[in-house]
Amino acid sequence: TGLETPIDRWQDIEYHAPGFYLLHVRVAPHGQDPADDERTGTAAYVKVLYAVTPCTQNSTLDFWAVCRNFDLDNTETDAFFAKMNREVVLQDVEALELLEQRLAEQEAMSITPVEVSFKIDTGGLAARRVLADMS
Repeated sequence: TGLETPIDRWQDIEYHAPGFYLLHVRVAPHGQDPADDERTGTAAYVKVLYAVTPCTQNSTLDFWAVCRNFDLDNTETDAFFAKMNREVVLQDVEALELLEQRLAEQEAMSITPVEVSFKIDTGGLAARRVLADMS
């Protein structure tokens, strides 16, 4: 980003039902409030676009792209963002596969799964309510 530490970081998510969300990240020098518009100010902006498309009861396609407003001609930065985002997505895949396995085990034993949600799940739970209202 060209910014040196310390920094402040903001993250906002836009959800568009049924399966698209846009992650807005702003990074600015500590104490400096970045503009909401990435065309102004000295902050670095990153947008991550995710589109999730269910295929079957147990499979989903996950499309993503990363955009930024800094270091645009640097292929090393391109590779860094591609690698980092892929690693995050693959962590999600691993976790979801484990959840699917556990749910199948519980179903085989006629156990009703108990959902446990945390504060960080607030956005996902809100998205579920939007989807439920659509059906």
